[in-house]
Amino acid sequence: MKKNVDKLVSSIKKETEGVSDIIFRKKIIGKTKIYIIYNEPLTSSDKISSFVIKSLNKIARYKNKNLLETIENNITNFKVQRINTNDDLYFYLHFGYTIILIDGESEALCLETKADISRSISIPESENTYRGAKDAFVEEYQKNIGLIKKRIKSNKLNIKTFNKGKYTNTLIGVLSIKGLVSNDKLESVLNKIQNINENGIINSGIIKNLIEKENKSVFPTINTTERPDMVCYALLRGKIVIIIDNSPYALIIPSTLNEFFKTSEDSYGKSLNVSFTRFLKVISFFITLMTPGIYIALITYNQEILPTDLLVNFATQRDGVPFPAFVEALIMIMCFEILREGDLRIPSFSGSALSIVGALILGDAAVAAGIVSPVMIIIIAITAISALLFTEPEIIIGVRWWRLLFMIGASLMGLIGVVVIFIALIIHFTSLTSFGTPYLSPFSPYDPKDIKDSLFKASHKRRKK
Repeated sequence: MKKNVDKLVSSIKKETEGVSDIIFRKKIIGKTKIYIIYNEPLTSSDKISSFVIKSLNKIARYKNKNLLETIENNITNFKVQRINTNDDLYFYLHFGYTIILIDGESEALCLETKADISRSISIPESENTYRGAKDAFVEEYQKNIGLIKKRIKSNKLNIKTFNKGKYTNTLIGVLSIKGLVSNDKLESVLNKIQNINENGIINSGIIKNLIEKENKSVFPTINTTERPDMVCYALLRGKIVIIIDNSPYALIIPSTLNEFFKTSEDSYGKSLNVSFTRFLKVISFFITLMTPGIYIALITYNQEILPTDLLVNFATQRDGVPFPAFVEALIMIMCFEILREGDLRIPSFSGSALSIVGALILGDAAVAAGIVSPVMIIIIAITAISALLFTEPEIIIGVRWWRLLFMIGASLMGLIGVVVIFIALIIHFTSLTSFGTPYLSPFSPYDPKDIKDSLFKASHKRRKK
């Protein structure tokens, strides 16, 4: 940096001419000119007044030739460091630090005076549970790291930091526990983040799509969570966690299909009760995936499988419906998905009203108008209710795509089509990997250690690690 403070300030003003909220304050200490520079929206005026201005007023009475060293040693700010490049100056200036420039010095001082503009720690919203920790990540990087370190008090907790984004300089932290994490997987993740070259990183979703093969599968291979306890549980199992500044969601790598059937309450329940709950979720997964397709196959092609009385009942209910079973199911599923998306987007105080209108009035009116049959309403209701057991949005969206494939297969070849699509689904799952970890692990390939905490949960005595 330039030693002439006036020329340096002119250069900074020219470089930041479009930023109207950067404050420049000139001050004389002895016979030396200094400039105090800070970004007003990102800094706390109280901290600047209490720690910076008052300290400089006291330092002005000192008779010390080395003003830079005098300020560094006597200023009351708790975080002070030297910088000597313009890039560092602009980085800290836009990060909420106050910069002190001293005439005749090639180094500057930056003082941590960030304003508290993030929200306070609150309960989880998208992953709320009836038992377990009630704190969730926020948009502040240091707070999120603190929520993790509060639980894992070990020097083995390793954090690698990056600043990515040409215009955002977003802070990214890669967390792992030395001795538990696979070094090959860690190096792979670090290399992928190191090679990111984007104009801006606004949230964790951008990192997620950049480091995984985004469109290889509609099912997620990286888990996202807002719960610090789930992050710590993942770290203790040798996984890698990515924390991104300004994002309340952490990324967990690698993630398998089995991970999405677990919840934070599992550690509170007895192993038999937890195993039953997980088994129920697996059953619900296949119900929401295959039920409309199986119904279409039975009604369209494979009526001989149904008992005669039930077949006659179905035929009576469908009498007068102008659409084939596939179109009928497609209409009702589309209506439900529209209602679901609307329920997620609108304010919570009106969401319940929308659900009631959509589920009761619209369904009853569709049956009364002869557009769909009553049994189709039951099939779609069972499908929709089974999907409510999952909170991960990408799992739900993945199920939507494959549910449509099951319906198409059933409408073309009946139950044979359902079986063909099911085989294709299993092939797809077995071909997927998450950073080298098979997606169906620990079932395929079989892992005797992880199998103890998969579909069925073994007792804690049998799971020492």
